[in-house]
Amino acid sequence: MEQRKVFPSEDIQIPSLEKYLRTVAIIRRNWKKGEAIDSRGDEKALWYRGQANSSWGLTPSRWREAYAEANESEMRLEFESVGRQLVPADHQRDKWGWYFLMAHYGAPTRLLDWTVNPLVALYFAVSSVNSNADAAVWVIDPWNWNEVHIPHLWGPALPDWKETKPYLWNIEKAQDTDNKEANRKWPIAIEPPHIDKRISAQEGRFFLFGNAKDMVEAPGVNRKGRGKKAKLDKIIIPSAKAKTIRDELHRISINEKTIFPDLSGLAKHICWEWHKF
Repeated sequence: MEQRKVFPSEDIQIPSLEKYLRTVAIIRRNWKKGEAIDSRGDEKALWYRGQANSSWGLTPSRWREAYAEANESEMRLEFESVGRQLVPADHQRDKWGWYFLMAHYGAPTRLLDWTVNPLVALYFAVSSVNSNADAAVWVIDPWNWNEVHIPHLWGPALPDWKETKPYLWNIEKAQDTDNKEANRKWPIAIEPPHIDKRISAQEGRFFLFGNAKDMVEAPGVNRKGRGKKAKLDKIIIPSAKAKTIRDELHRISINEKTIFPDLSGLAKHICWEWHKF
C-alpha cells in the first residue's frame, strides 16, 4: 500500500551500516528525551521491523489480499491439530503459544513481527539483495503506541492480560463467531513467550492486530499539534546499497546462520556464502 504520510527519517541517505546505526541512535535520542534511557532495568526499548520494499505498509499476512477470503479459525485449527506431532513435548500448548508459532513459521495470522534488535531488522530489510526496490526499516515506540491506542495500558502487554483477550478467541469460541476474529480495531504491542529458538534468536516481538488492516493509518501516528502522538518512523535503505550492507552485517555475524539457528538456516547461509554473484 502506498504511504500517504511523511516520516521524519525518510530523506536520510543510508549508504552504510554505520550511518544506519547513527540514524537509529538519533531517533531514539529524540523520542526518549527526558527519560533515563541509560538505565538498564527500566529501559524502554524501541522495536524495529525490516521490509524488502519501502512502499509497503504495516499489514499482517492475515489482512493481505491473498487471504481476504480465508477463515482464521479454520487455519488455526488445522495448524494446531497437525502441528502437535511436529513440536517438542514441552511446547507451550495454549492458544497463544500456537498462534505465535503460526506467525513465526509463515502461516497467515494477525500478528506482525518486530524485533528489539535494529541489526536483525536491517538484515530482513536487505536480505533480498536482487530486488530493485528500496528497502525500509520501521521504528516504533511500543510503550507510546499502547498508551495512545489501548485504554489504560502503558507499555507492551503480555498474553492473557485482560487487554489482549478481545484480540484472540479460543478456537472453540472462534468457530461460533462467523469468523469475527477480534472486536478491537487498532493493534496492540505484545511481548511473546520465547517458545521457539528462532523467536529468541531474533529477539522477536509482535503487534497483534484487530480489525484494522494497516497500522500506518491509525489516528495519532506522528500527529502534529494537540492530541496524543504515536511515534513511528521509517528508514529507507537504497537498493544499490543493500548488498554492501548485508556484507557488513555478515562480518559482525548477523546472517542466516545466527538469525535462524537451525539446520535450515545453516544451509541457507552456506548457499549465500558460496553463491557466485
